[in-house]
Amino acid sequence: MIDQVIVPLDGSEHADRALRPAIEVARRLDASVALLRAIHPDDVDVAQQELSSRRDEHEPPGAELVIDTIRGPVSAIAAFVAERPNSLVCMTTHGRSGLTRAFLGSVAEEALREVDVPFLLVGPQYVGGTGLGSCVIAPVDGSHRSEAVLPLALEWAHRLEVPLWVVTVVDPAKMAKASSSESDFQEDIYVRRLASSLPSGGREVEWEVLHDADPATGITDFTEARHGGLVVMATHGRSGLSRVALGSVASRVVREHSGLTLVTRSADLADG
Repeated sequence: MIDQVIVPLDGSEHADRALRPAIEVARRLDASVALLRAIHPDDVDVAQQELSSRRDEHEPPGAELVIDTIRGPVSAIAAFVAERPNSLVCMTTHGRSGLTRAFLGSVAEEALREVDVPFLLVGPQYVGGTGLGSCVIAPVDGSHRSEAVLPLALEWAHRLEVPLWVVTVVDPAKMAKASSSESDFQEDIYVRRLASSLPSGGREVEWEVLHDADPATGITDFTEARHGGLVVMATHGRSGLSRVALGSVASRVVREHSGLTLVTRSADLADG
């Protein structure tokens, strides 16, 4: 499990928004916090002053200040993670980037592709003080990629001592068509089977079928109804030559909901 939370900072108020959730996660998981800054050698004194100020103001547990003067932001994250493989990166995203399909800032997108640890993403709609919410939510869609995060979601639910919800989203129009056919159709079989197959350790795993033509909206609405639960999703990882690491649904969940999203790369998983 996680023993250090890495917070990449760049001196901006936007990046600083990751500090509070990172510290809450570290305290809940009994982990330390590393404040990381990649900067030109001429600006080391400025970076040291900024990081010291953030440490003194927020008092993160086991605070470590890391200044990298030889690498760019993504390479600095990757190099630090290489030495601390049981790390979690907590960082903010920029939301919509111009008119492109990428909803995350370029640093976050590239880091998701290159760094092999989970990322806790603080989206543009994150409400300070929301924290980790009252539950962990794992959306599944029938693919191996989505189902592969269930053990991670369960582990976080156990560590945070909150319920785990396994949810899937179905289009009401398609549901009505399937239900009216002669086939024996039950919309809950899939998600109920997944939930019941998880080793709950005495803690009940909940499940729900969400009805919405838009999966991202269905997930976001369900999360908001539970006061900003932690959503756990998979990225596409090094998917071909695609520049965008997150799928469109995951990107929109990060962008639109007011809580936090935990994403992990699934480059070696094949879709079902």
